[in-house]
Amino acid sequence: MTKTQIEEYLVKLENDLLNNSERIKIELSRNWSSSFPNAAAVYLFREDGEICYVGETGSIKGRMTDVLNTKNHTLRRNLGNHYFSELPNYEKASSRKGFCEEIETLLNEKIITNLTVSFITVDLGRKELEERLFVKFSPKYSIKGKRGTKKAYSLSDKRIDNTNAYLPWSDEDDNKLEVFYCEGKSITELMEIFGRNKGAIESRIKKLELEEKYKRL
Repeated sequence: MTKTQIEEYLVKLENDLLNNSERIKIELSRNWSSSFPNAAAVYLFREDGEICYVGETGSIKGRMTDVLNTKNHTLRRNLGNHYFSELPNYEKASSRKGFCEEIETLLNEKIITNLTVSFITVDLGRKELEERLFVKFSPKYSIKGKRGTKKAYSLSDKRIDNTNAYLPWSDEDDNKLEVFYCEGKSITELMEIFGRNKGAIESRIKKLELEEKYKRL
């Protein structure tokens, strides 16, 4: 996949999320969070129609369950800090402690009344799409440390050592991998040949069931 193809892929994902995904009203209940699929996804929250938070997750169902508890989701903490920090009983929430009962009630009302959530399931390129949306919209509640600095998992960083990081495996790649694996090449040699890290090589070997097929256990 060329750089142009990667860009086209990300543009399509962005368009699907921004324009084709449902804007789901928030209910803050277990039944509501359980209605989401247990699938990898990129998601965003809108406040009165404005994108205010973007995120990626290995399970959209699990992440929406996290939204029920201030200790489990940054959105709740940042939203509470934004609106209720002037209240006399305000204490900053953290991953270990939520807000006081009064603020939690006000926060729930704010989320239910003013926010919606949208998502698309994404297996490849979740972090790249999240970062793309963050840079484009600067969502005000997506405050996760120094987001302006390069992430360790950014595409450019990954490709310093692994030139094909995050690129899909083609049928030709799979066929070559099977041939080289059958010839007895090591994981290290395969990493160099395919320009991918150890985890990507091992994962593909497992997906193609090459260990079972060639009895290299």
